[in-house]
Amino acid sequence: MEAFLIRHGDPDYENDTLTPNGHQEAQMLAASLAEESLDAIYSSPMGRAQHTMQYTADLTGLDTTVLDWLHEVTAPPVDDWCAWELPGHYSLSGPQLPTLDNWVEQSVFGSSFLPYYNKIAEGFDELMRGYGYEKSGYMYCVNAPTDEKIALFCHKGTTLTLLGYLLHWPLPLIFAHCQISPTGVSRLVWEQSNEHWATPKLQVLNDLSHLASR
Repeated sequence: MEAFLIRHGDPDYENDTLTPNGHQEAQMLAASLAEESLDAIYSSPMGRAQHTMQYTADLTGLDTTVLDWLHEVTAPPVDDWCAWELPGHYSLSGPQLPTLDNWVEQSVFGSSFLPYYNKIAEGFDELMRGYGYEKSGYMYCVNAPTDEKIALFCHKGTTLTLLGYLLHWPLPLIFAHCQISPTGVSRLVWEQSNEHWATPKLQVLNDLSHLASR
């Protein structure tokens, strides 16, 4: 099982679509993804993600499914910053780093962000159940192994939050240290440790190689 987490192209936020540069990025992304033999395409309901996704859908001929939980996170801003755009000192200047167990208690954004984290986590696990992978503890129980590849077109905050959930990284640290650029592709493979259990392995973070010829 493979999942491609893909941020939309260069955004025109005011109109929830793509800039001319974003359309070019999305076309180049589609050409690259067409070589991956995708089996399914999912998208955020927001325009900029759907407009990015459509190039890949048109090129591959795959049907698409809109998933509400892939919507960009709309948690309250912190000092006019989205949580995933906060400068590092908000999370890294204290005497101790946030942990997986206590990040939600962080005064900066923890408790206000938790409902969005839970929605994304629950939505993803529901999707995985449909492919035969059932979340149990920190791993996935494999009920019906598959080699299918799925692409999820969404947003920076959504992608980083989902990666934090799947890789068990405290969100304040992943927000402080990781970047997801327009059309950046992050790729996970569910590697089976035996016939019953699989662990998501991050193969690539924020891959932009499809833009190399620009």
